[in-house]
Amino acid sequence: MSSGQADGAFPRLNAQQLHSGSWDSTIVSLVGKAVSFDGMQTLEFECVDGGKIQVQVGPDFAFEHGKIMEIMGAANEDKTVQHFISRDLGEGFDFSNYNQLITKVMNNSKYADMFGA
Repeated sequence: MSSGQADGAFPRLNAQQLHSGSWDSTIVSLVGKAVSFDGMQTLEFECVDGGKIQVQVGPDFAFEHGKIMEIMGAANEDKTVQHFISRDLGEGFDFSNYNQLITKVMNNSKYADMFGA
């Protein structure tokens, strides 16, 4: 993992940001919904921007199609994420508002003092 990453500080990303490669070897947070699961180790996850990523999960991962969740894990060079932990965000989570928050505010250098962009 990134040696300069503060404990408990995870950049919040969408699929496009993850695919940029700027966050390789960093612990990241992604919000979206579970789309499909191969039954073994690969979860297809649709992020708040509509882009899809592959998440490598352990054998105890409980897949629920359409479940809205936050996933925290390590961003890999192959643009997958190694799942560490996830949490259910319930029904009615506004993907559009959250995507605007992370793209226009949280990852904007103008607000680096507040969000570490």
